[in-house]
Order: sequence, then C-alpha cells, then structure tokens
Amino acid sequence: MSDADGEADAREDRSSARSTGGWAEWFLLGGNRLLIAALGVLLFLVAVASLERSGLIPLDEVGGLTYLFGGFVSGNLTLVTVVVSINQLLLSRELQEPGELRSQMDDVVDYRRDVEEAAGHVAPVEPLEFLRMLFDNTQQEAQRLGGVTADTVETERREEIDDLVASVTEQMDRVDGLLERSGTGTFEVLSVTLTTNYARKINRIRRIRSRHGDELPQPVMDSLDRLVDRFQDVDVARQYFKGIYLQEELSSLSRVLLYTGALAEAVAAVLLLSFTGSGISSIARQTLSAVVPVAVAVCFLPLAVLASFVVRTAIVTQRTTTTLPFTTPEQEQ
Repeated sequence: MSDADGEADAREDRSSARSTGGWAEWFLLGGNRLLIAALGVLLFLVAVASLERSGLIPLDEVGGLTYLFGGFVSGNLTLVTVVVSINQLLLSRELQEPGELRSQMDDVVDYRRDVEEAAGHVAPVEPLEFLRMLFDNTQQEAQRLGGVTADTVETERREEIDDLVASVTEQMDRVDGLLERSGTGTFEVLSVTLTTNYARKINRIRRIRSRHGDELPQPVMDSLDRLVDRFQDVDVARQYFKGIYLQEELSSLSRVLLYTGALAEAVAAVLLLSFTGSGISSIARQTLSAVVPVAVAVCFLPLAVLASFVVRTAIVTQRTTTTLPFTTPEQEQ
C-alpha cells in the first residue's frame, strides 16, 4: 500500500471515529435542538441574575427597562418574517407539477431497483435499514473482490488489492456498528454518513486500475468497477436523506420559532405595560430581581432556538457539500 493510500485510510478512519462524537459533537450535531436551546437560555439566565446581584445591572430605572423590553417586542416580531421565509422555501420545493413529481418518483424507483439488483433482495423502506443494506452491499462486493483476486492475481500484485479489501471491510463493520446504535430518525441515520463520502476510496481504486489495469484479469476489473458503484450508491442515499432532513428540520424550526416567539412577545408586552403603567416604584425590588432576569431569558429563547437549529443545519450542509468524485478537507477531518 502506498503512502498516499495509507494517509487516505487514516483520514477516513479519523472521520469515522469522529461520528461517535464527544461533547462538542453532541452540542453541535447530536443533541436535541430544543434541549440545547434550553441550556443556552439557562446559562444566559444565570449570567443575567449574577450581574444583577453584583449591581452591574440596575433595576430601578424605568427608562432602561422600558427601552429593553420595547426592543424585545419589536425584535421578536421580525421572527415572523423568518418563519414566513422558511415556509416559502419549503413550499417552493413542495409545489411541483404532476410531471415533475412523476419524474422524481421514477428516478427514486430506478435507484432503488439498482440497489436491490446489487443486493439480490427487496430493499426496505425505512432509511436506517436501507442504509445498512447499502453498506452491506459494499462490504460484500469488497469481499467478492478479495475472492476473485485470490484466485486470479499473482501474489506480488495481490497485496495492494488485499489491503483495499481489508480497509473497506473494516470501515463497513465500523459504520454498521454505528448504525446499530443510532436511532431511526432521518438525522440519526444521516449523521453516520457525515464524516466521509468515500471519494478517497474511489480514488484509490482508480489508482489501482491505472497502475495494474493491463495486468489484472477482467473479472477483477469488473469487481473494482462494481465496488465504485456501491460507494456511489451510498453517496446518492446520503444526499437524498440530507434533502429530507433539511426539509424536516426547517419545518420544525418554523413551528418552534412561532411558538417561542409568541411566548417571548407576550412576556415582553406584559412587562412593558407593567413598567409604563405603574412605574418601578410600585413594584418591590425583590420582585424585580426575580422577574426581570427570567423575563429577559424568555425573550432570548427564540434566538437560542434559531441558533441551535441553524448551527446543525449549517454543519450538515458543510459536511455534505461535495458529491463524488470530489471531497473537501472539512468533510474529511
């Protein structure tokens, strides 16, 4: 195995290991978005309460609090435009002519038929089981390549292909283990494929063909081509599930933004009316110390929700930007 191939395998191994994640990976990708937003608001609440107790945030000036909550009222209203924009984006993808829908369905059916032909049985309809079948197809094709090579290729030329087969088999076993531990949701399935699109594996196969194409028998060449096809099947599924996930995520975001925005508007409006109607003097300072930090945190809840969702969708998009035969350093870290 060449140094370039060894480095490619090392990169893909690190990428696969990354999908198991740590705290940073959980915070950016794996964690429940509403929980992440709630944790952010809680930390913000603690910070505001601490600053208030230290005297850095005065609560005895009606002008300052009125200006603050007036800003929350006007600022959170802009979330309505965000929700409308998201829904317009979703509608633009969903509103299609019957001919376009039929063409899209035909493409998906043709793809499933190709996958089933490689597997020798009917493909499941759930994303998790379908993806597991794709990786199983890839592993079986790699093992068939190893068997054909053992019977037809001389020992000195077989080592490079054997290294490729061992690398693919090991990686497919690792991915299958991750899929066994993952949930059945679209994102849980998609997250297993975010670390690599196997472009380096395909490039390695192409280098083997380029270096030894004249010396390898046709069955080996055909098996190498089929292995490339199996990797391409995985990348097609990855991009397709990414599209489904983004639509689901944006739909959830628009709904949650509407709920939290309405709550924040109500809290800000009530506090604003209280300050302008009765004034600070009629409200006990102990009450203000308890109410204002909580109200400020609630008013920041829509922003926390927006940030938690946008961070994950941005990272998913970044890690799936390229399609075969290309890849990017961000995708293969």
